[in-house]
Amino acid sequence: MSPFVRNALASLVLVPIFAFIGWLLSGVSLSEEEFQKRISKKETKTVSLGWDRRSGNLLIVQLEFKPEYFTREDRFRAWLEEPLALAKEKGWLQNSTIVAFPPEIGNYFFLMDSRKDLLDSENIDSAWNWALFFQRISIKNFSRVLDGDAVSFEIAQDSKERYERIFGDLAKMYGVSILAGSICLPSPEVKEGKLSIKPGEWQERAYIFDSSGKFVEGSLLRTSNQKSEAAQAASSEKEILPEVWVANLSSGRLGILFTEDLKSPLMEEIVKKTYVSKLIGLGSQEDEGKFREWIKNSSFESSGQVQFSGKVWNQEFPAKSFAKTRYGSPEPIEGQKGNLIINIFF
Repeated sequence: MSPFVRNALASLVLVPIFAFIGWLLSGVSLSEEEFQKRISKKETKTVSLGWDRRSGNLLIVQLEFKPEYFTREDRFRAWLEEPLALAKEKGWLQNSTIVAFPPEIGNYFFLMDSRKDLLDSENIDSAWNWALFFQRISIKNFSRVLDGDAVSFEIAQDSKERYERIFGDLAKMYGVSILAGSICLPSPEVKEGKLSIKPGEWQERAYIFDSSGKFVEGSLLRTSNQKSEAAQAASSEKEILPEVWVANLSSGRLGILFTEDLKSPLMEEIVKKTYVSKLIGLGSQEDEGKFREWIKNSSFESSGQVQFSGKVWNQEFPAKSFAKTRYGSPEPIEGQKGNLIINIFF
């Protein structure tokens, strides 16, 4: 074989390898200039129901979802703080205020400090797989490049710390209780105001921070994520019952549920047995309007639903957040896209 042919064959192997290495090394995070180009800020709409009797209020915060906000901690924090600052200007923040952020908000922390390539993924699973890949081949994890579970746990630990730090600081700064959406973590447990995780089954749970920045005891499990195909195939009778979390707060007892659980015929009876007069639903992406219709015909003293607005990858958030008093109708009457704050006085 001539030297020319040998070199040509070698180049067929080496060029793709060096091209791949170059691509890995060329990855950069989203710059501030690019961030500003991708983010189009819109006016935040506001709705207020009832009157202030100094007995507390619920603040539903619908945010327009953009994965760019998750690329850096200061961007994410500013995104959350903007509606809080507006609510403070309007006099809606009190010691007994409960601020509800959309569900799933903690599930995107893996985007923090990541390459901007992840933002152009096809879906969240693809973005997660790329994030895990880049973490596994990073210098700090190179010794564990073959141990995906260990690297996944490290990402979860980082997400947990950010979730706890950011929402805890905001709750303490504004002196309110915060229902901080939900976050998926391995074997999470709240004990003495702190959240801990350990290797094990991943669960998506919603938590509340009190005005001192610590976790309120208890949490709400998203049961739809726990229904494995294997368990369902084994026995259709072994249904995982939907949950309602009754949180004891300074403004009274608050019932919290994931709205997709209303598909279960047992859910309404489970809610009745809690004897709560205030209820907040964490809205599903597959919103069918069933929760809103159920609340419309109910006699809860105060109730509402919180969701994201906007599109991300291959999914669209319904933007159907609302609130309702005992005698009124759900407001807004129709879903309103974009950033929205709904205040309801107890």
